Amino acid sequence: MEFKGTKGKWVINEMDRYSRLINIESDEGKKICETLCGNESHPDRQDAEFNALLISKAPEMLQMLIEISKTAERVWETNEENEFFDEIDFAELDDLIKEATEI
Repeated sequence: MEFKGTKGKWVINEMDRYSRLINIESDEGKKICETLCGNESHPDRQDAEFNALLISKAPEMLQMLIEISKTAERVWETNEENEFFDEIDFAELDDLIKEATEI
């Protein structure tokens, strides 16, 4: 499983603080998505900024989940009784990764 979306770091790019748009772009300037929000003083502006931040971190979070899953598999092979496996449902983790990497 691997990320099949736009490669590279995703960044938040606003046209200006008075714009009604927040763009998520690749580090090469390719537009990934656009979030419509109010101007700087609009009450929903902060929600849109936090949503944009979360979206911009999606590739890194997915990669971290993949690495956690791989590490858990290696630990399971050596010690299936590890209490680590009582805390997290790794089948759900793998399902989430699958949902994020397959159309």
